[in-house]
Amino acid sequence: MISRTRRLLLASIACAALPVQAQDWHGRVPPVGVGGALDLTDQRGQRFALARVAGRPVLVFFGFTHCGSTCPLALATARQVLHAAAPGQDPAVVFVTLDPLTDGPQQLRSFVDRIDARIIGLTGSPQQIEQAAERYGVGVRGQAGTLEHSSVFYLLDGAARVRRVYPHTTPAAALMADIRRLQSLDG
Repeated sequence: MISRTRRLLLASIACAALPVQAQDWHGRVPPVGVGGALDLTDQRGQRFALARVAGRPVLVFFGFTHCGSTCPLALATARQVLHAAAPGQDPAVVFVTLDPLTDGPQQLRSFVDRIDARIIGLTGSPQQIEQAAERYGVGVRGQAGTLEHSSVFYLLDGAARVRRVYPHTTPAAALMADIRRLQSLDG
């Protein structure tokens, strides 16, 4: 029997091979069932739930602070998105660690503050992180002392529904265009 995580990951891979569904949108429509609560702890040690950023588009990325490949590239893109947003119309950017035993609130705060202090870093217990990763269909495995993980941006609308998924290599301009489209739909 295939686990829910494997089904979501396989659906995500299959979805990536499909053509873009709406002519003006970037990224892909998410697989059915992807998304949900992120009841975790932020980089300041405060409880975080998506209700904190309700009404705004949210760009979510799962990774870890010692990632040497995809995470730095994705977070540099997220920083560009934040810099491109008009004042008062910036999306929330959320970085969820996949390594909660190493990435506590202090480590996350130092990490995200170096990139852009507006990024919200999230951690939790290993069980909480595993549940969040499963809800979002994040593929994770330990490999030779490090983590391998799927590298996808999730764009949530103002009601915290996943509307689009993107490879971590998606340009900031494409992400920002879809964020503006969401803002016009939600507004």
